[in-house]
Amino acid sequence: MPELSALHLVNLRLVEVPDPAPPYDCQIHGPRCPARVADQAIPAAADMTVAERPVALAPTAAGPDPATAWPRRLAVVIVEVLAGVRPDRQLVPLATDRVRARIRSLTPLLACDRRPRIARIVTSCPAALIVEMTVVVNFGLRSRALAMRFEHVAARPATPGWPARPARWLCTAIEAG
Repeated sequence: MPELSALHLVNLRLVEVPDPAPPYDCQIHGPRCPARVADQAIPAAADMTVAERPVALAPTAAGPDPATAWPRRLAVVIVEVLAGVRPDRQLVPLATDRVRARIRSLTPLLACDRRPRIARIVTSCPAALIVEMTVVVNFGLRSRALAMRFEHVAARPATPGWPARPARWLCTAIEAG
Protein backbone atom coordinates (compact mmCIF):
# COMPACT_ATOMS: atom_id res chain seq x y z
CA MET A 1 0.00 0.00 0.00
CA PRO A 2 1.54 3.34 -0.94
CA GLU A 3 2.43 5.81 1.78
CA LEU A 4 -0.07 8.59 2.37
CA SER A 5 1.51 11.94 1.88
CA ALA A 6 0.70 15.02 3.91
CA LEU A 7 -0.90 16.58 0.82
CA HIS A 8 -3.72 14.01 0.82
CA LEU A 9 -4.48 14.60 4.50
CA VAL A 10 -4.98 18.34 4.01
CA ASN A 11 -8.25 17.71 2.17
CA LEU A 12 -9.78 15.63 5.01
CA ARG A 13 -12.57 17.18 7.03
CA LEU A 14 -14.85 16.03 9.85
CA VAL A 15 -18.45 15.38 8.88
CA GLU A 16 -21.07 14.55 11.50
CA VAL A 17 -23.14 11.54 10.51
CA PRO A 18 -26.68 11.49 11.91
CA ASP A 19 -27.92 8.32 13.54
CA PRO A 20 -30.35 6.62 11.10
CA ALA A 21 -32.16 4.74 13.86
CA PRO A 22 -34.81 6.39 16.04
CA PRO A 23 -34.21 6.55 19.79
CA TYR A 24 -35.19 3.35 21.54
CA ASP A 25 -35.75 2.20 25.08
CA CYS A 26 -33.32 -0.28 26.57
CA GLN A 27 -34.80 -3.78 26.92
CA ILE A 28 -33.53 -4.01 30.51
CA HIS A 29 -33.62 -0.49 31.98
CA GLY A 30 -36.25 1.21 29.83
CA PRO A 31 -35.95 4.96 29.20
CA ARG A 32 -33.69 5.42 32.25
CA CYS A 33 -30.88 3.33 30.77
CA PRO A 34 -27.39 4.29 32.06
CA ALA A 35 -26.07 4.20 28.48
CA ARG A 36 -28.61 6.84 27.48
CA VAL A 37 -27.49 9.06 30.36
CA ALA A 38 -23.89 8.61 29.21
CA ASP A 39 -24.87 9.63 25.66
CA GLN A 40 -26.44 12.82 26.98
CA ALA A 41 -23.20 13.72 28.76
CA ILE A 42 -21.32 14.08 25.45
CA PRO A 43 -20.80 17.82 24.72
CA ALA A 44 -22.14 19.33 21.53
CA ALA A 45 -19.82 19.48 18.53
CA ALA A 46 -19.93 23.28 18.54
CA ASP A 47 -18.44 23.30 22.06
CA MET A 48 -15.49 21.08 21.09
CA THR A 49 -12.31 21.98 19.33
CA VAL A 50 -11.53 20.10 16.12
CA ALA A 51 -8.91 18.01 17.93
CA GLU A 52 -11.39 16.98 20.65
CA ARG A 53 -14.10 15.82 18.25
CA PRO A 54 -14.43 12.07 17.76
CA VAL A 55 -14.84 10.76 14.23
CA ALA A 56 -18.50 9.95 14.81
CA LEU A 57 -20.33 11.62 17.67
CA ALA A 58 -22.83 9.55 19.59
CA PRO A 59 -26.26 11.15 19.21
CA THR A 60 -27.94 12.55 22.26
CA ALA A 61 -30.90 10.32 22.87
CA ALA A 62 -34.01 12.33 23.52
CA GLY A 63 -36.72 10.69 25.55
CA PRO A 64 -39.80 9.36 23.80
CA ASP A 65 -42.36 11.89 22.66
CA PRO A 66 -45.16 12.12 25.28
CA ALA A 67 -47.73 11.74 22.48
CA THR A 68 -46.29 8.34 21.54
CA ALA A 69 -45.38 7.01 25.01
CA TRP A 70 -48.70 5.23 25.58
CA PRO A 71 -48.95 3.78 22.07
CA ARG A 72 -45.43 2.36 22.52
CA ARG A 73 -46.54 0.65 25.74
CA LEU A 74 -49.64 -0.69 24.02
CA ALA A 75 -47.48 -2.02 21.17
CA VAL A 76 -45.43 -4.00 23.72
CA VAL A 77 -48.61 -5.49 25.20
CA ILE A 78 -49.89 -6.45 21.74
CA VAL A 79 -46.54 -8.07 20.85
CA GLU A 80 -46.61 -10.10 24.07
CA VAL A 81 -50.18 -11.25 23.36
CA LEU A 82 -49.14 -12.28 19.83
CA ALA A 83 -46.25 -14.31 21.26
CA GLY A 84 -48.55 -16.03 23.75
CA VAL A 85 -46.88 -14.49 26.81
CA ARG A 86 -49.98 -12.50 27.87
CA PRO A 87 -53.63 -13.53 27.74
CA ASP A 88 -55.66 -11.86 24.99
CA ARG A 89 -58.32 -10.69 27.44
CA GLN A 90 -55.91 -7.90 28.45
CA LEU A 91 -56.58 -6.30 25.05
CA VAL A 92 -60.29 -5.71 25.67
CA PRO A 93 -59.89 -2.05 26.77
CA LEU A 94 -56.93 -1.44 24.42
CA ALA A 95 -58.16 -2.55 20.98
CA THR A 96 -61.26 -2.65 18.80
CA ASP A 97 -63.16 -5.90 18.23
CA ARG A 98 -61.77 -6.16 14.70
CA VAL A 99 -58.18 -5.79 15.94
CA ARG A 100 -58.71 -8.40 18.67
CA ALA A 101 -60.09 -10.83 16.06
CA ARG A 102 -57.05 -10.17 13.82
CA ILE A 103 -54.70 -10.74 16.77
CA ARG A 104 -56.45 -14.05 17.56
CA SER A 105 -55.87 -15.16 13.97
CA LEU A 106 -52.19 -14.11 14.05
CA THR A 107 -51.36 -15.62 17.47
CA PRO A 108 -50.96 -19.25 16.24
CA LEU A 109 -48.60 -18.05 13.50
CA LEU A 110 -46.40 -15.93 15.77
CA ALA A 111 -46.44 -17.84 19.07
CA CYS A 112 -43.00 -18.92 20.24
CA ASP A 113 -41.41 -20.50 23.29
CA ARG A 114 -39.32 -17.39 24.13
CA ARG A 115 -40.30 -13.86 25.08
CA PRO A 116 -40.48 -11.65 22.00
CA ARG A 117 -37.75 -9.04 21.57
CA ILE A 118 -38.59 -5.72 19.97
CA ALA A 119 -35.74 -4.76 17.67
CA ARG A 120 -37.04 -1.41 16.44
CA ILE A 121 -40.06 0.87 16.64
CA VAL A 122 -40.62 3.51 13.98
CA THR A 123 -43.34 6.02 14.83
CA SER A 124 -45.19 8.56 12.74
CA CYS A 125 -48.06 10.91 13.53
CA PRO A 126 -50.08 11.40 10.31
CA ALA A 127 -52.71 13.52 12.08
CA ALA A 128 -53.46 14.95 15.50
CA LEU A 129 -54.16 12.21 18.05
CA ILE A 130 -53.26 9.42 15.61
CA VAL A 131 -50.03 7.42 15.87
CA GLU A 132 -48.90 4.81 13.36
CA MET A 133 -46.08 2.43 14.24
CA THR A 134 -43.96 -0.12 12.52
CA VAL A 135 -42.61 -2.59 15.07
CA VAL A 136 -39.88 -5.07 14.12
CA VAL A 137 -40.07 -8.01 16.52
CA ASN A 138 -37.97 -11.13 16.95
CA PHE A 139 -40.30 -14.04 17.73
CA GLY A 140 -37.76 -16.72 18.59
CA LEU A 141 -35.68 -17.29 15.47
CA ARG A 142 -37.97 -15.33 13.14
CA SER A 143 -38.32 -11.59 12.74
CA ARG A 144 -41.63 -10.01 11.79
CA ALA A 145 -42.79 -6.49 11.03
CA LEU A 146 -46.04 -5.32 12.55
CA ALA A 147 -47.89 -2.20 11.43
CA MET A 148 -50.20 -0.71 14.06
CA ARG A 149 -52.46 2.32 14.17
CA PHE A 150 -53.47 3.95 17.45
CA GLU A 151 -56.13 6.62 17.89
CA HIS A 152 -56.80 8.73 20.95
CA VAL A 153 -60.42 8.39 22.04
CA ALA A 154 -61.88 11.29 24.01
CA ALA A 155 -63.39 10.83 27.44
CA ARG A 156 -67.08 9.99 27.59
CA PRO A 157 -69.30 11.31 30.39
CA ALA A 158 -71.73 8.99 32.10
CA THR A 159 -75.10 8.72 30.38
CA PRO A 160 -78.11 6.53 31.14
CA GLY A 161 -77.08 2.97 30.37
CA TRP A 162 -73.39 3.84 29.74
CA PRO A 163 -70.72 4.35 32.39
CA ALA A 164 -68.22 7.19 32.15
CA ARG A 165 -65.02 6.38 30.28
CA PRO A 166 -61.72 8.22 30.60
CA ALA A 167 -59.74 9.33 27.55
CA ARG A 168 -57.53 6.52 26.24
CA TRP A 169 -55.45 5.21 23.33
CA LEU A 170 -57.05 2.49 21.23
CA CYS A 171 -55.46 0.20 18.63
CA THR A 172 -57.67 0.48 15.55
CA ALA A 173 -55.65 -1.50 12.98
CA ILE A 174 -52.87 -4.11 12.86
CA GLU A 175 -51.12 -5.93 10.04
CA ALA A 176 -48.27 -8.44 10.13
CA GLY A 177 -45.67 -9.09 7.48
